Amino acid sequence: MKGRMIPWLVGSMTIAMMVVVAVQVSWLESSAKLRKEVFDQSVEQSLQIVAGWLTAVHLDEGQAEDRSLLRTDELAPEERNIVRRLEALPMDSLLMLALLEQNIDARPVFGAFNRYSQPVFLPEEAEPLRDVLLREGYSVTLGTLQLRIHFPQLPRYLMGQMLGAFALSVGMMLLIAGMFGYTLVAIQRTKRLDRLQRDLVNNLTHELKTPISSIGLASEAMADPSFDSETKKHYLGLIREENKRLGVLVENVLRASLSESGAMRLYTQPLNVHDLVKGVVKNMAMQFHKQGAKVELDLEASNPNLECDRIHLTNVMFNLIDNAMKYAGEDPHIVIRTRQSEVGLSLAVQDNGMGIAKEHLGKVFERLYRVPTGNVHNVKGFGLGLSYVKNVIERHEGSVQIESTPGEGTTLTLNLPFEHQPDKTEET
Repeated sequence: MKGRMIPWLVGSMTIAMMVVVAVQVSWLESSAKLRKEVFDQSVEQSLQIVAGWLTAVHLDEGQAEDRSLLRTDELAPEERNIVRRLEALPMDSLLMLALLEQNIDARPVFGAFNRYSQPVFLPEEAEPLRDVLLREGYSVTLGTLQLRIHFPQLPRYLMGQMLGAFALSVGMMLLIAGMFGYTLVAIQRTKRLDRLQRDLVNNLTHELKTPISSIGLASEAMADPSFDSETKKHYLGLIREENKRLGVLVENVLRASLSESGAMRLYTQPLNVHDLVKGVVKNMAMQFHKQGAKVELDLEASNPNLECDRIHLTNVMFNLIDNAMKYAGEDPHIVIRTRQSEVGLSLAVQDNGMGIAKEHLGKVFERLYRVPTGNVHNVKGFGLGLSYVKNVIERHEGSVQIESTPGEGTTLTLNLPFEHQPDKTEET
């Protein structure tokens, strides 16, 4: 994917997500509005049913009036009959029965008011809500009176009715947001991998070009009949060295590939880590001499015997020391120390090189990652070494720690246990 297309893609996805969220919010608002309209119609139908019940049966006209009902004294006979019926009947039950017929189970408060908005029947629990009943309550006409009801918990009730749709909508929006975030991360990861792969190809081309050119020039030189045997012997040695270098480069790439794919298998055996370190240092003595490096061994572990894979642990030490040499200054100073721990041994390689900035410390063990140094070719390598080191140590059930101060140097510490579970991974 071309880099210039990524901002357009991200912008398009952002707009699409905003549109989807807006549609979902609009749908919720429309759904809430529709449910409120259906609720209003159902309540009005319920009130009509209750009004029919209250007006269908009248009190006996010959019945003596109850003078204790002072608030009804000034009402017309029909109005007094309705008020008496309100007081005589279980209105709570009648209202709930009528509402349940319309599939409404919210409990209301109610009251009856005259034409002057004065209460003629108002239960005790409805008295604090008198103004709300007049202002917001649903109403039905009972002759010259009005029966009004109000639902104090209406917003919560309607929200409960919409809970399923609301949860589904929120879930969809979260899912879309999660997919959007994952896509952005995947795009950034792909972009980073593309850059790392380009760096790998550039570095690999640069690393292979030199020995191939040297071998080619040396081969042509050996074909010259004017060269004596000593000169040809020199060029033959050069060919061997460059061929060995090519083999090391290919081996590094293949080794990193095996460790990343999981095909690497450990063959453990009793191993003296001190002897292994000394052997690696001895084999690299010529390289130390060429660069004028000073190597100091501080091997103080009281029990250096571990169950390890000799080949892979040797490769790890070569990698760590080689890195220390690559990033060292004019006077390389490398300290290799061991210390005993409760569960095994810690092996540290310390250098006095350029160090690593804090923002790069968490990435140095990633495959193909190389710390920026201003010029991609001023330090040889592919960014595979530390990834391999971490993989090998973790396969030994150990851990790797790194400490670094820019301008002062870096210390890599390997923590290895005495024993670990046998590696049952089969080679592919």
